[in-house]
Amino acid sequence: MLFGKNPFFKRLKKSTPEDEYQFRNMMQEQNVPLVDKLVMIATAFAVLVLPCALILVGMSAIVMWIFGII
Repeated sequence: MLFGKNPFFKRLKKSTPEDEYQFRNMMQEQNVPLVDKLVMIATAFAVLVLPCALILVGMSAIVMWIFGII
């Protein structure tokens, strides 16, 4: 029921095998160098993983402080 009423899900369309084939071909034609791939992975790590880890550590420290462990 949730997915039927939400306008966001109404706008989504399923990809066809032709669309997937075109996407794969476009990705293979780009020939992204290894250095650029590594930079993209490092950036994603810095943007996604590190803030999540810092939030988790911070919340854990607060809870430990509240319960008197620290």
